[in-house]
Amino acid sequence: MAHLSISQCVAIATALAVGTADLANAEHDEPPMPQHTSKLSGQEWVNELLNDHPARIHNNLGMHKHVFSRMVEWVSRNGGLMDTRWVSKEEQLAIFLYTAVTGLSNRKLVERFQRSGDTISK
Repeated sequence: MAHLSISQCVAIATALAVGTADLANAEHDEPPMPQHTSKLSGQEWVNELLNDHPARIHNNLGMHKHVFSRMVEWVSRNGGLMDTRWVSKEEQLAIFLYTAVTGLSNRKLVERFQRSGDTISK
């Protein structure tokens, strides 16, 4: 194995650093690309679960439709759950239940529900 001189090591490290910086800058030169672009929003997915085959809501949220509906009512009445400007009570509860059932990360939930990380974590 050939040994490199200190000046050769410095030259290689400098080239790597410059190349990495060029790549990072190139990414920032491109216009921002929207991230949440799925055709199915979180609300649409929840609506699909509520109106599709009964096994789907049970498989994804861990409860049957009638239990989910009662839970929305109960938490609304007793826990203060309410629609926000952008997210319905049903979607909020679905986010919570889906998280509990799957144990997915915030990043994965952001993708599933097409919401910001901040919205998912609330």
